[in-house]
Amino acid sequence: MHFGDSSFWRFLPLVHAGVFGATAVFGRIVIARTNRHDAVSFSRGESARDFVARCFYVWLPVVDGVLLAFYGLTGQRGQTVLSIFDGEWVRWIGAACMTIALIWVVCSQAAMGSAWRMGVDSRTATELITKGPFALSRNPIYLGIRVTIFGQLLVLGTWPVLVIWVMSELLVQVQVRFEEEHMFSLHPQRYAEYCSRVRRWL
Repeated sequence: MHFGDSSFWRFLPLVHAGVFGATAVFGRIVIARTNRHDAVSFSRGESARDFVARCFYVWLPVVDGVLLAFYGLTGQRGQTVLSIFDGEWVRWIGAACMTIALIWVVCSQAAMGSAWRMGVDSRTATELITKGPFALSRNPIYLGIRVTIFGQLLVLGTWPVLVIWVMSELLVQVQVRFEEEHMFSLHPQRYAEYCSRVRRWL
């Protein structure tokens, strides 16, 4: 069966994105509001920090979602980057990456509890979380997002997804540095000690 004719591969990335959005984004926002704090910490401000956050948290997911919806509904994915992306085993690796990443992100968010935010919250002194997935990675949620987009690239393997992957990699590298700078200002000594024993990614 040709890749473009398989309903499973057409809709898998779209369904995964829907589940990811419902659980790891909207679900967490609802939980945060139930606990009476605003988890969305970026605004319409003109600072570089706000601009990067909007690109990463809003525009990148919108573009990614439109692309996945278009492919799922039409079966048109565009030209593949390399012939290797037509291999069934590559797509299964991509599917495994997306599944594991979703579980990893949800567990990491649960470990953060009420400290979870989207962006840098300069209004509230949040707790420094060092247990659970944070004992392995300083940025486990962003790590999970990176693996998710990479998994999409393996499943679709087209130029538009490659561009999204490159953009997400650039944005996440900038975003984590903004957040790490903020954590240094909140917990100078503790965060420095934490950084000395736990890597940024893995």
